[in-house]
Amino acid sequence: MNTIQDLYYGRTYEMSISTAPEYQKLKVLADKNEDLLRETLSDEQKELLDKLTECITDISSISERDMFIAGFRLGMKLMIDVMKDE
Repeated sequence: MNTIQDLYYGRTYEMSISTAPEYQKLKVLADKNEDLLRETLSDEQKELLDKLTECITDISSISERDMFIAGFRLGMKLMIDVMKDE
């Protein structure tokens, strides 16, 4: 399992942020909306927003890792099926 996680985290294979146009548009929009929201918040509310954003980032990261591992396992199962003598 460690090798798969190392692969996911880019320790054995370099991974990069998506260059898909949809991703880039959503990232720009999210950053813009966050900036607009922050302008209206008190310092206490900004701190809460930071904590929320950190939690969402952590949840997303864990979910992406688990999906990566599941996809890798599926790929290996497909390889095993291909290699079987039937």
